[in-house]
Amino acid sequence: MSDDIILPIQTTDARTGSDAPVRHEALYVNLVISDPEVILAAGEYAEGRPRTDFLLTALKVGVLSLRAARGVVDGDMVRQEGERLMEQLGERLNGWRKVFEERVAGSLSHYFDPKQGTFVERVERLVHADGDLANVMRLQVQSAEQNLARVFEQFIGENSQLLKVLDPSGENQLVQTMQRTLDSVIQAQNAAILQQFSLDNKGGALTRFLGELEAKHGNLNTALSKNMADVVAEFSLDRPDSALSRLVQRVETAQRSLTSELSLDNEASALSRLQKMLEDNHREQVAMANRLSESLNVAIGQLQARREEAARSTRHGLEFEAGVGEQLRVLCEAAGDVVQDCGTTTGLIPNKKVGDFIVTIGPEKAAANARIVVEAKESASYDLAATLAEAEVARRNRGAGVCVFVHSEKTAAPGIPVFARYGHDIVVRWHAEDSGTDVWLKAAVMVAAAMSVRAATHDRQDAASFQVVDNAVARMRKQIEGFEVIRTSATTSSNAAGKILERARIMEETMLTQLEALCQEVVKLKARQDQDG
Repeated sequence: MSDDIILPIQTTDARTGSDAPVRHEALYVNLVISDPEVILAAGEYAEGRPRTDFLLTALKVGVLSLRAARGVVDGDMVRQEGERLMEQLGERLNGWRKVFEERVAGSLSHYFDPKQGTFVERVERLVHADGDLANVMRLQVQSAEQNLARVFEQFIGENSQLLKVLDPSGENQLVQTMQRTLDSVIQAQNAAILQQFSLDNKGGALTRFLGELEAKHGNLNTALSKNMADVVAEFSLDRPDSALSRLVQRVETAQRSLTSELSLDNEASALSRLQKMLEDNHREQVAMANRLSESLNVAIGQLQARREEAARSTRHGLEFEAGVGEQLRVLCEAAGDVVQDCGTTTGLIPNKKVGDFIVTIGPEKAAANARIVVEAKESASYDLAATLAEAEVARRNRGAGVCVFVHSEKTAAPGIPVFARYGHDIVVRWHAEDSGTDVWLKAAVMVAAAMSVRAATHDRQDAASFQVVDNAVARMRKQIEGFEVIRTSATTSSNAAGKILERARIMEETMLTQLEALCQEVVKLKARQDQDG
């Protein structure tokens, strides 16, 4: 099915920014429609302008539905998240500032505190009277004294060659005098060296060394205290020109700038612009949704009005018959059979028009030229007994061996079965708007064609074969009922896909087996007919 549709395009005027429609050249679209539901809906309108208008309305409803499916961002949520982000950022900056101040102050106090600093303590231990420096000098003097004693011991000691020559064991005055002289010289040298490294001697080497240090660098404790005060001052917030104060000022400036960009009080902020854009978009979406709702309400109202009018009129039965005839042509013409519409003509019984359609079996089949009558009813006044009685009249009126009586699912009485066979008659329920019930009608036509073989030959010897046909029909009926399980599972949950596939596989295997049995019996019947002929 194809229709040429002219689509007027509506755009926005770039000069004025308004939504006034601007007419352009028409857009010609050649649509090929293959969906059964769309074809059935479009078939309700006559070809030409009515059908084109219907398709344009359906296309517009679909486009508006797709546009309405787009989401809208909540501006309040964005503002709340922005404020929460700023609060967390401020808390973390304040926490980091406190931790940084505590760590820096602790580290500097540990090393440069005038009372407890490790650096001051180390300097005191170094320059104290019995400090590390004095100990080092004392160790050096003692080492020199020991070395000097060993030298004298070697040359003039008890075991030296000199003493041996001078006989130290005797009363030698020279040796004694030399011994006393050396002892006095060594003691004088030791006293002189220790005097140079004593702080009590104002003219000593150590005193002069400390004097030179103080003259060049001032008092060490005072200098360290002054430098420590300068360093601590750089990390104090009391001085506006300190390094820490300048850092805090820069952070506060950045925070104020970020806060102003995320504040709704500032109309030029990024958050205000975002909120304005979202509000404009929301208004456009609401307006679009309202227009779509109005269009849908109008279309639904028109559709409901047409349905109510069709239900009140006397043509609803004729529409059901037309739907059955259309479905029969699709099923039978593909199988090589002929469908004839005879609902408005009388049959073999005078003044009787019972029997709406006649299906003639094709010449290539075993039951060639056999006739099947189809009666379509959309009425709640027919129970099962009345249905079978009218089916018998339809067979006699149309000269058919089998009757397929099709009840409308909308009006069928509770006692009417979904699919059942009663002798030469088959009763089935069918819904014109539910494609899931097409399988029942198709099964009824297939069973009627198989039964027509028996009606065409009238051979009593084939009773056993037709018993097989009846059993196959019963099994097929049971398997076809499984389609209800498939539809229920498919509409209940998407997780039922495994159950649907397994059920479909079992039904397919069973139906193929039964159809093969039917074909074999039909071949036997055709062979017997040829032998009798």
